Amino acid sequence: NESVISRNRLVMRQLKTPTRSASDKSNQVLFAGGLSGSDKRPQDHSSDYFLGAASSDLASISVGADSSRYQRGPNVPLLVTRFALGGILQADDSVIDILARGVKLDRGRAGSDAKQTQQQLPTTGSSANSVTADMTSVAVECKPSGSADGQDSTVSIKKEPDLNHIKTKTDLRASICVTLLQRGFPASGSGDKFSSVGMDLWKECMSNPALSFLATNEPNHFFSMKDAFGCLYQNAEIDWPEHAGLLEDYLRSVLLPHCLGLCLNLAGEQTKLAADQGKSDVYVARPAVEDLCPLPDPFVRLSDHSEQAVSNAYAILRRVRLMKSIRFIVGGGVPLGDLKEFLRGPTMRKQTMGVPVWWCPWIHDLVILVYTAVHGLQSVTSELPRLQQQCVEDHVRGTFVNGANGKSPALPSSFLKRASEEELDAWVKMQAQEFPTPAVIEHRLALMCSQLTMNSSERYDHIPMFDEAMS
Repeated sequence: NESVISRNRLVMRQLKTPTRSASDKSNQVLFAGGLSGSDKRPQDHSSDYFLGAASSDLASISVGADSSRYQRGPNVPLLVTRFALGGILQADDSVIDILARGVKLDRGRAGSDAKQTQQQLPTTGSSANSVTADMTSVAVECKPSGSADGQDSTVSIKKEPDLNHIKTKTDLRASICVTLLQRGFPASGSGDKFSSVGMDLWKECMSNPALSFLATNEPNHFFSMKDAFGCLYQNAEIDWPEHAGLLEDYLRSVLLPHCLGLCLNLAGEQTKLAADQGKSDVYVARPAVEDLCPLPDPFVRLSDHSEQAVSNAYAILRRVRLMKSIRFIVGGGVPLGDLKEFLRGPTMRKQTMGVPVWWCPWIHDLVILVYTAVHGLQSVTSELPRLQQQCVEDHVRGTFVNGANGKSPALPSSFLKRASEEELDAWVKMQAQEFPTPAVIEHRLALMCSQLTMNSSERYDHIPMFDEAMS
C-alpha cells in the first residue's frame, strides 16, 4: 500500500491538485472526530454537525463494548456523518444499487462456493500489489471496500470485463480520479440522454454577439470520455478504442461505488479503531496523514484512506450528478425560453457574491453552462476567461462607458467627463480580466441546476459542498 499511496500523492502534485499536510490546520476538521459530536454547531459548508454520534449514549452503541449486540445491514454506516448523508443524496441510484447488490450476492454464497470466491477474487480493500486474481472474472457489479461490519468485501462473479490494465497501473488510476475531480464526469454512450448542445440554444449562440465566441470553430458535442481520458491512455501506452468501454465499466461499477462506500464507512471505521485502542481521537489512533491515500482508490484498503480521500470521493459523486444535470439543461431538456426566463429572473440576479460587476446572468451564466457541458468544469476557469476576453471588454464598454440598449452608461457622468480615453480603456481591460473563482462557478452551476431540474429525472439537489471545508 505504501508505494500505491505515494504514487497517488505524486500524481496529485503533478496535476496541481492540492494535498494537505499534517501541519495544515484545515486538515483537522474532525468529521470522524471523537466518540460524540453533540457539542458541534452547524456552520454552512464547513459544518460538522454530523461529526461523530449525536450523543455519548449513541456513541457507545456505535463503537462501545456492547456495539456488537446492535447489528446493521450491509453498508449501513456506524456513524452517519455529513459525508455519508451527502454521498447518499448525490450518488446515482445505479451506484447505490451496485453497492447493495454486491453485498447481497456475496452474503448469499454458501459453503465451498463462498470459500472459493474469497480465494479467487480480490477484495477491493487489498492493495494493487497484493491483488493476484485475474480481473477477467470480476463482475461489473462489485462492492467497494469497507463493509459496515468491518470485514473485507468481495466482488461478484461475472465474465468480463478485464480491468487488469487499470488494476496494475497506479498512476493511471490516480490520473483518472484527479481528472474526475477537476473536470467532472464526461458524457458517455450509456446513461446520458443528450450528447450535444440543443439546436435552439446553439442557434442562440451563433446569433447573439455576446455568445458568438462559443460557436466559432468550436464543436457542440459534449465533453466526452475520450476528451477526458484519451490522452491519459495514450501516455500510458494503452489503446483507447479497445479499452474505452472497460474504463466506463470501471468508473460506474467500481470507482463510484467505492467513493460512496468511503463516504458511508470510513468515519465509523476510524472511530471504531480509536475506541478499540481506548482513545477518543481518531487522529491519534490512525496513521499519519502522509501515510494515507488522499484519493479514493478501490485497490487500497479502506482503513488506509485519509479524510481527504472521503472529501474527494464526495466531490466526485456530486460532480457526476452536476454534470449530468448540466447536460440535461444544455442539451434541450429545458426549453430555451424557460432557461432564458429563469436567468433573467430574481434568483440569479440576486446572486452577486463573488462575481465581477459586469456579470450578466442571462449572458455569462448561460456561457458557463454551455462551456462546462462542452469542455468540462476546469476549463471554465482555465480557458474561458481568455476566450471571452474581447466579448467581455465590449460588454463592459457598452454597459459602463457608452451605454447600451437605450440605457445611459452605468458609470457616473462626472467620472466619464474627467477620465481620458486611455484611462477608460485601462479601466475596461482591468474589469474584463476579473473572473469568479472555481468555487463560485461551481456554486452558480449547482444553483441553476437545482432550480432548472427540480421536476425532472435529472434532478440535482443543491446541498452543502462539505468537501470545501477540507480545502
